[in-house]
Amino acid sequence: MELREYQKEMLSRLCDAWTQHRSVMVQMPTGTGKTVLLAEVLRCMEDEVLVVAHRRELLAQITATLERFGIGGDRVRVESIQRLARSGCPSFTPSFVVIDEAHHAVARTYRQLWDWWPDARFLGLTATPCRLGGQGFTDLFEELLQSAAIQEFIDRGWLSDFEYVSASPESEALRQVAQFNRRGADGDYQVKEMATVMDVPESVAHLYDTYREFAAGRKGIVYAIDREHARHIAEHYRAQGVRCAVIDARTPDVERRQTVEDYRLGRIDVLVNVDIFSEGYDCPEVEFIQLARPTLSLSKYLQQVGRGMRRARGKEAVMILDNVGLYQTFGLPTEERDWYQMFTGGLTGKGQQGMAHPVVVKDDIREEKTLVNLEMVRIRRRSESLKGLNIYLQNGKYGVMKDGKVTTQPVFESVKRCNNGRFFALATYPYAFFKNRTTIIDLQGVDLMVQLYGQIELKGEFLYGNDIRGERLLWDTVGKSYYKGCEPKFERYGGLDILRTGKDKHNTSLYELRYTKSPQHFAFSKKEVFFNQHIAIIRDILIVKSNGFRIYKIFGYLDDSILVYTKKQYESVQVRWDGQLGQHFNHTPDNYTRHFNQARLKLKWLE
Repeated sequence: MELREYQKEMLSRLCDAWTQHRSVMVQMPTGTGKTVLLAEVLRCMEDEVLVVAHRRELLAQITATLERFGIGGDRVRVESIQRLARSGCPSFTPSFVVIDEAHHAVARTYRQLWDWWPDARFLGLTATPCRLGGQGFTDLFEELLQSAAIQEFIDRGWLSDFEYVSASPESEALRQVAQFNRRGADGDYQVKEMATVMDVPESVAHLYDTYREFAAGRKGIVYAIDREHARHIAEHYRAQGVRCAVIDARTPDVERRQTVEDYRLGRIDVLVNVDIFSEGYDCPEVEFIQLARPTLSLSKYLQQVGRGMRRARGKEAVMILDNVGLYQTFGLPTEERDWYQMFTGGLTGKGQQGMAHPVVVKDDIREEKTLVNLEMVRIRRRSESLKGLNIYLQNGKYGVMKDGKVTTQPVFESVKRCNNGRFFALATYPYAFFKNRTTIIDLQGVDLMVQLYGQIELKGEFLYGNDIRGERLLWDTVGKSYYKGCEPKFERYGGLDILRTGKDKHNTSLYELRYTKSPQHFAFSKKEVFFNQHIAIIRDILIVKSNGFRIYKIFGYLDDSILVYTKKQYESVQVRWDGQLGQHFNHTPDNYTRHFNQARLKLKWLE
């Protein structure tokens, strides 16, 4: 057999690990060929081998894969853990034991295998080395070998890309899930409570509407809460003309095999199941996954969505329809997980509804109108990466990220995009003394900490609102200053916007700069402004008009340069006057030339 590069690497690491450890767990994402790796491991050894799994579909799949690679016979046995537990310690003594879906190995039925064969080597295979209750695996497996993250497998073409559509955080479905307070024996949501609330005609009809909108005509799997929920979903889908079947743990073997075969052959388009295809089911033709069952189990979530991420001919991407908002609990399938912390028991595999995972909000009006009507929000398109500025949702509040990195924390009640080219969005804080406060997010995704209240309106370059006392207040989007009452009237002088503020004792008009990121605020007369096309000087302030209108405080003058203060040290800025200042300025300022050791100065040249 020809292993893929990552399988060869894992095989090499596994062989190295066995030189020091008796029992090793291997983590590889669903669909990346753990069983093929196992076949290569077994092909290279002559030991008596026992392979253990917990479902008949897994047993059949493992057996078929091993036979395809010429591995079988009396040397290799594939058994269910249930049969082994019922029959007690077998008469044969394997020297090598393989646990498939090894995240179940903490159960008592599995633990006895280590007691039965204390001298055997053990290999655990799983995509999700975690437990909802937080139990670690280190008392069974001495070492965890982790593969690359899911995103890398997608980028390299080993797994299918995906699109993701989730229930909106404000949807009725998530409001229902948030109210679940009962837990089952495994710590997950109680099945009876979920079914009572969500197995109703309106919810079932909404599942179909979502399927029709985003996945009509595709082959896929729906994950239901219980048998009755699955039956109701299938009946509704069939009533709409969808070729649909139900399969669960009580489905007889013959019927189950025939149903799966009909699905593979295209006689059935949609399989509605209850915890049957959560683990180990290998069907690359899955084109959509619909999540209709809430869960707190990270393992169950990743195992379910992973069923659709195997590649297949003609399959561009799998559509994930998350009708119960599991994205809000676990994030995208591609999020990097700290598997080692979960393996050691330092971190649970239990999700938390509304935990810190960003929802990217799109601004395509037509699309969003459709999504909102369905109480759904599109999280990710195929091959989409988070470039540029995006809005995200976390714990019910909005924030902003740039190129996938958070620039403003999720503290806003709402974020509304702007298309004026000067800033990115208006954002509203949920808290204030009596009215919501509005601020501006700039083109770097940074909160400019504007404080306007009440009804906000953008007119030209000014944002109109009120101050906290309810009085009229304007914020200048260019100069980044507040003005009370009416819009200010600026003059243009020396390439600068200036605002008349009054007169001095000599009746000379005084002005202030519109742009307020200067080292200090002050009033000046036009006689104090010296400028050319590159720079302007007002008293001890240097304004570089090129390169983003940068402002410095002047420290002193040299024959051909100006010394300015910076955060780190003095800088010398060449201003191209060549000792003839008057030829380049509107008039000549007093010469404050001082002599400094230029060897200690950092020169910053202007173009």
